[in-house]
Amino acid sequence: MLLSLYARIGESDCESIASGVLAQPVNTLSSLAYSIVGIVIVGWAFRANGQERLVRIVFGVLMVATGAGSVMFHGPQGQGSQFFHDVTFLLALLFFAVLNTSTALSWAQSRRWAAFGAAAIVISGGLLLSSGATNAVMVALVVSVIGSDVALHRISPRGGWWYTTSLVAMTAAIAMFLLGRSGGPICDPESIFQGHALWHVLGAVALGTYFVATTRSRLETTMEESS
Repeated sequence: MLLSLYARIGESDCESIASGVLAQPVNTLSSLAYSIVGIVIVGWAFRANGQERLVRIVFGVLMVATGAGSVMFHGPQGQGSQFFHDVTFLLALLFFAVLNTSTALSWAQSRRWAAFGAAAIVISGGLLLSSGATNAVMVALVVSVIGSDVALHRISPRGGWWYTTSLVAMTAAIAMFLLGRSGGPICDPESIFQGHALWHVLGAVALGTYFVATTRSRLETTMEESS
């Protein structure tokens, strides 16, 4: 099953490609969902203090960048747009993996940021050397996020509306991603309904709500360290 998903990730995104700034208009405009969520998170950052404020700002900026990269890839489709599209989304996933792990293991803040920075450099360099590495890195990061979530859950069980919403949204997002691919059962290149566009919106919701759902774990760890 994992190999099947891996094979499908690299396929095209169904919507017909035209000339101009909005080569794929539906996929382009739906990409803004990531940036909208990112802006909300950045605004929310100013209701926190210390490291939690920094964490929210960094994640918000990563989400804004993910939206911008997706707009570049589905819109103008200029040189370097695929790299920016891929690397921003991968770094958002990496941020969750490092954030969850560092919280679960009570890492010092300096270690958390050093780990994220080093891994980000490795991933970015790898994509520059080989754009085909995106699929393998994505699968590895998804596995890392799941593993880190399990570790985080052991020290700080989560549930409630935010966590449930994130799981439901991500499940629906993956379904739209696979069903809406070129040649997929719901793919219509000329339709305003695009499964990949729903992947953008649902994915943005999933990432944003998951970030909120893990906030309590981060704050509890911070309070324990300061006590």
